Amino acid sequence: MKKIIRTIPALLIAFMVFGCASFKQGMYDSMLSMERSRVGVTQSSITVDGLALSYLERPGDGETVVLIHGFGADKYNWIRFINHIPKDYRVLAFDMPGHGDSGKPLDKTYTIDYMAESLDKAVAALGIAKFHLAGNSMGGWISIYYANKNPGKVLTLCLVDNAGLQNISPEPSDLAIALSKGLSPLTPTSQQEYDELMWYAFYKKPFIPWPVTSVLADRAIATSDFNKKVWKEFTTQSTDIIPMLPGLNLPILVIWGDKDRILHVSTTELLKKSVKNPEIVVMKDCGHLPMVERPYETAGYYKSFLLKHKNG
Repeated sequence: MKKIIRTIPALLIAFMVFGCASFKQGMYDSMLSMERSRVGVTQSSITVDGLALSYLERPGDGETVVLIHGFGADKYNWIRFINHIPKDYRVLAFDMPGHGDSGKPLDKTYTIDYMAESLDKAVAALGIAKFHLAGNSMGGWISIYYANKNPGKVLTLCLVDNAGLQNISPEPSDLAIALSKGLSPLTPTSQQEYDELMWYAFYKKPFIPWPVTSVLADRAIATSDFNKKVWKEFTTQSTDIIPMLPGLNLPILVIWGDKDRILHVSTTELLKKSVKNPEIVVMKDCGHLPMVERPYETAGYYKSFLLKHKNG
């Protein structure tokens, strides 16, 4: 018996050394599976024009909500947020092309236009004629473009720290200052750079279990070159959405963290002047990802907005 007891630690050490990657991945997959079960969502994918788009779906008998993540993120940014949306809403959170579990073809140009068009084909294939649309960061940029191009399909628009206006923001963000110095904080190439990215994303980092953060860091570092391609294309080759803002004729909710280091909170003042009667919520002591950092509070604002503008 003593020999067996002495052997166990050695086996565990050997497992951690030689099976660390598979161990982390297994733990990551198990944790995401448990989270999906807890929230009541399933993971699926749909193929449009040869491109597989992955998404989470929570069924509901009422109206549909579509959620779009930001650059370098994925559909799981919304999972705890989804848990606080009224159960009668059908909710879908998509991985945009080049992100998460969706396809990443190298021959595509990852503009906002391309990602919005891919989204439109996906919702059409799923038989969704009209829906509420919410997007964070790059997802907000996509959402503005999509709502402008498809005015009859979008019931309401929710912009969470949205991108697309950073070049004319009244005050520069920490990210804008870093980019002006030739740095690239959103495309890390090492664990140290990934840790720094987390401080750009959050004001008060929420608890995220080790296997999840470790796997996400490994993925971000491994795909850094591809992510730089996507970053360059969507920031330099996408259609300018600034002229589209006055033409958005639908209810709009803007949510922003006042400590956002990626997109400065002063952007809300620009939106207030450019969009017709937006509802604006500035969350105190919150960073770039309110739906991750404070999902219950963020979903509460969105829930009130949805109920106010519910069809019928």
